[in-house]
Amino acid sequence: MARILLVGACLALSQQATALPASCDVVSIGAGWAGVYTAFRRTLLGSKVCIFEASHRVGGRTYSHKLVAGKKKEPFTLDVGAYRFSPDMHLPGDVILKVLGLPTACYEPDCPAASKDFPAPFHFNYTAPLRRIVDAEGMPAGYVTAIDGMLKIIMAAGGELFLGANLTDVQPQANGTQLVFGNEKVHAKEVMLNLPRTPFLSLPSLRAATPNRTISTAKCVKFDLPTSFFPAGSFQLGKSLSKAYAFYDDAWWISKLNQSAGQLPENAFMPVNTSEHIPVGIHFNDGPLRCDAQRSNCRGFLEVYYSTVNDEDFFESLRPSTFEPLGTLTPEKDSTGKLPRLHAAVMEATKPLFEKKNATQPKDPPSLLVVGVWDRTGSGYTAPTKVYYSALPSTPGGSDPLEKACGVAGLTEKEYRDSIMFPVPGRTDISLANNDWVAQTTETMFGDWAEESLLQAERALRVKGFARPKWLDQDYYNRKVAGVTDHLMSLVV
Repeated sequence: MARILLVGACLALSQQATALPASCDVVSIGAGWAGVYTAFRRTLLGSKVCIFEASHRVGGRTYSHKLVAGKKKEPFTLDVGAYRFSPDMHLPGDVILKVLGLPTACYEPDCPAASKDFPAPFHFNYTAPLRRIVDAEGMPAGYVTAIDGMLKIIMAAGGELFLGANLTDVQPQANGTQLVFGNEKVHAKEVMLNLPRTPFLSLPSLRAATPNRTISTAKCVKFDLPTSFFPAGSFQLGKSLSKAYAFYDDAWWISKLNQSAGQLPENAFMPVNTSEHIPVGIHFNDGPLRCDAQRSNCRGFLEVYYSTVNDEDFFESLRPSTFEPLGTLTPEKDSTGKLPRLHAAVMEATKPLFEKKNATQPKDPPSLLVVGVWDRTGSGYTAPTKVYYSALPSTPGGSDPLEKACGVAGLTEKEYRDSIMFPVPGRTDISLANNDWVAQTTETMFGDWAEESLLQAERALRVKGFARPKWLDQDYYNRKVAGVTDHLMSLVV
C-alpha cells in the first residue's frame, strides 16, 4: 500500500510503502464520489477519517486523464469516465459550486437547458445547463478536480488516504467492524462501502451477515427494453460502455466545417455503422481544443464514440485490462493501422457534412487515440450496472414490475433502496453507496450520474443522525434525502 501526502496544494504519492493503521473511527472504502464525499462530510463534522482505495488512483468511474498531445506537446485533460453535472443536481452541484468554488463552464457552447441535450426516449428531470469543471484558462480541468478538492480538505484536517489497499473481507463485530486487506486488518467504528456489485458480493463475512433476500436483490442486473419505449431492434445493449477521443493537429471540424457544437448522428449515442466496422458517434463540442486568436489554427480532441449499444471491439481492444479502463494508441504503436482505419470511418460518417460545405476531407489520420472502456458486468472497473425494469404490465420485451425483473417476490424500489443502503440488519454503522445500487423504471431513466451515489451517501448520513449541511439546497434535500428516509429515522441511535 502507499500513503498519499498533502504537499502544498497538491496530492502526492509517498515513495515508501506504508503499513495500514490498526484502527480508524470513520472509514470510507473506495475513493470514488460517495466514498470521498462521506469522508468529507464527516471531516467537516470533526471526525478523523481514513480512506482505502484498491487502485492506483482516486475517482473510481471518474477518470480524468492528463496528457500532452500534438506537435506542440500541449497539455490537455480528458475525462474517460464521468464528466459533467447540472447545477440543479445539487449533489454534486452544491459541492462544486458553493463549497469548493470551482470554476465551471457550460458543456454545450450555447448553454441550452439540460433536458434538451437528451433525445427521445430518454427523460432528464433537470433544466439548468449542463456544466463541467474548467481551469484558469477555461480548458476542461477534469471531473476528478472536485474529488481532489474534497481530499485536500480531508487531509489538511488529518485524514489519511491509502492507495493499493485491496479490501478482501468485512467482518461485522459487536464493537465495530474488522476490515481485512490481505494480511493486514483495520478496526473501524463506522464504514462506508463505496463499492460496486462484484466487489461487494466478493466479501465473504459481510455476505454471510447479509440476508439471502438482500443478496438476491444485490445480484439483480436488468435492462428491460419494452417495445413501447424502444421500438423493436432500435436499441441493442453492448458488452461495454466505451468513450473514445481522437487527436488532430488540425481540428478540421472547426477549420473546414465550422462545427463547434452538436452531434453526429443527431443522437450520437446511437452511432453510425461504417464499412470499416467501426461505429462512429461524434460530440463536436466535447473534446478539449486549443486555438490561436479568433479560433484559428485549432488542434485538439474529437469525441468520436460514446455508447453502449454496440458489441464493438475496435475501441475495447485498446484497453490494457478490465482493471485499467484507460487505453491509448499512437502511430509508433499502431502496427495494424488502426488510426488510419478510424480516420476512414470518421470521414465516411461525416462525408455528408463535407459535401454540404463543399469542403475537402482531410487525409491525415489522428496522431493519438484515447479510450475509456467500462464493461457492463464482471470484475475490474465496470460501467454502472443497475436495475431498469418496465413499469408497464405485460409489455412485450419487458419484465414488468421490479419483483419480476429481479425474481424477488414483493420487491419494491423502497425495499431495494433501504436493504442495499444498510445490508446488515440492525447495523447503520455499515453502509453501501454506488451507482450500481439503483432500481428505477426504464420509462424514467435518464442516464448515469454521480448524483445517484452521493444521494445514497447523504441518506445514510441522515439515518445515522447527521443533519443537512447548510450549503445543500433545502428543497432538494427535503425531496431526495429526507423524503425517502423519514421511515428509517427510528434507527438513529
